Amino acid sequence: MPRITLKDGVLSAELYVQVTRDHTCPCGANFSITLDMPEGVTYNGKINVNNISCPKCGESVVIPEGHHYIENYKLLTK
Repeated sequence: MPRITLKDGVLSAELYVQVTRDHTCPCGANFSITLDMPEGVTYNGKINVNNISCPKCGESVVIPEGHHYIENYKLLTK
């Protein structure tokens, strides 16, 4: 079982994996992003991605509401 901690709103883990995700910006631009995420963690809700912006319009990347999980080094949403 992966060991993670949440302290003062910061999620930390002993092991991170690099995952990719195809993303479509509201402006219509399609691009792929790569993130380091804690292994074995699932997320519910939207994910605000720091330090990544749309190459076309410059908007910050926000992954929409959903149940997000990692499978085969891809960040997927149900």
